[in-house]
Amino acid sequence: MAEETPQGSSAAASTTHVIIGVLAVLLGGGLSTLNGRLLTVALPDLRGVLHLSVEQAAWIPTTYNMAIMFIGAFSVYLGALLGARRVLLACSLVYLVSCVLLPLASRYPALITLQLIAGVSSGTFYPLTLSFILTNLPPRVAHWGLAAYSLTILFAANIASWVTGWLLDDFSWRAIFWMLGFVALLMFLCVRTGLPRTPLPNPNPKMHISWRGLLYWSFGLALIFGALDIGERVHWFDSPTYVALLTAGLFLVLMSVVRRNQDPNPLIALPFIRNRSTVLLAGVLFTFRLFLLSTALLIPQFLGSVKGLRDEQVGPVLALVAVLQFGLAWIVAASLRDANARLIMAAGFGLVGLTAFLCSHLTIDWAPATFAPYAFLFAAGESLAMLGMVAALVLQVIESGAVPAQGKPGRPADVLTFSGFFHTVRIMGGQIATVLMVHLLGERTKFHAAMLDRATDPSRLAVGGFLREAAAGFSSGSTDATHITGLAGYVLGASVQRQAATLAFADLFSIIAWGAVVVLIVIAFVRLRISSFKGFA
Repeated sequence: MAEETPQGSSAAASTTHVIIGVLAVLLGGGLSTLNGRLLTVALPDLRGVLHLSVEQAAWIPTTYNMAIMFIGAFSVYLGALLGARRVLLACSLVYLVSCVLLPLASRYPALITLQLIAGVSSGTFYPLTLSFILTNLPPRVAHWGLAAYSLTILFAANIASWVTGWLLDDFSWRAIFWMLGFVALLMFLCVRTGLPRTPLPNPNPKMHISWRGLLYWSFGLALIFGALDIGERVHWFDSPTYVALLTAGLFLVLMSVVRRNQDPNPLIALPFIRNRSTVLLAGVLFTFRLFLLSTALLIPQFLGSVKGLRDEQVGPVLALVAVLQFGLAWIVAASLRDANARLIMAAGFGLVGLTAFLCSHLTIDWAPATFAPYAFLFAAGESLAMLGMVAALVLQVIESGAVPAQGKPGRPADVLTFSGFFHTVRIMGGQIATVLMVHLLGERTKFHAAMLDRATDPSRLAVGGFLREAAAGFSSGSTDATHITGLAGYVLGASVQRQAATLAFADLFSIIAWGAVVVLIVIAFVRLRISSFKGFA
């Protein structure tokens, strides 16, 4: 019995470290997503408080996201050289300091610089916390780590509107950054306690490590990301800034490919991503943000632009989605212990597609309460799709032998490459999906407005009757016939614009529904030799 106590204490300590490590994953990934979403939602308030122009304010989230895109791939190199724990500890402290200083920035250049630092530091959280799941959690409990990782994308994206409205109404815009700094402090403590210490790798004089190709790649992707982010607001190729960013980004990406062929970096292991199923899953991952936009973009934009609701009125609907996803993630993770990850993923995308099809029949009368049941269905579908997809990708890596399983040696370089690959595909796919949907929303609104304008010509009998009734309603408050007629025309124009926007949102929900059909076809061709976490003792 005397020998059982240390063993029991060791097991308890190990379990505690795992739980704290999973919490570090949850906080780290959540910070990155939450910061970006909070910036987007709070941007109008920041612009007013700091007296910024529209263009100046738009560069705040663009700078942050470009920095995340840059460091995402480069963190592979840093993690391999220094270890994930050291990088995460340093970056969480840097991010904490930047969040404390951001509300104190009185000038625009200082604000942009601090956003750049915050983006570079927080951009390491996603890929390196995922590498922690793969290298430090036993495969038999890895699905719990995946639940935490998935929540960082799902929960943070949908809770942002409610959190922003609460902070702005009850406190101030400064509270947004200070709250993020407090979460960064919690993350630092969790990383310090939950992630195991690892020795620095011994330098190998025979191994030549090239960093230039990866640096070109990271800078190139960041510039392309920035070009995509500003493209819609600067009218694409009409802007010299857009052309310069895109051209320079494509050139650097090309140079990174040339550099890798001339001087390969041994820390970047690419062969395992050539597997057909891995490539297909990467394609599914690339499109995943399109489906998240159902709740992250379409519902709040419809309620804001068509119904005229503020963030604090829209926030509860998205908060409902976030809360549901927080609970569903752990239930889905438990099912991954025995269920086929590919089937769970397919069920999720199917449910999202079905719900989007139902939402494609929305009308101008839909209110927040109308969206509640659909929000529940979206929450369930997104949770199933996200966890099934990430689990399938992780099982592919385990199958490749990169992750230690059942005594087999692991390949840390493969794991870090996978994490960087995962991060790059997700971020770039998310940006392209967002740009596409915003562009289509504007174009479809213009199309429907033009069609409705033809149908509402004043010479038509029904339209003339509407104008006369509206004029009669305004006549009690004014005796100026010209003014009354103008007001009636304004009401008609506003009604047409709102109806055109409603039809455009319906079109985008239809696109998501058909996108789900395409993804389901792709999933049908995915083959997983290891389909669940059941076989791991």
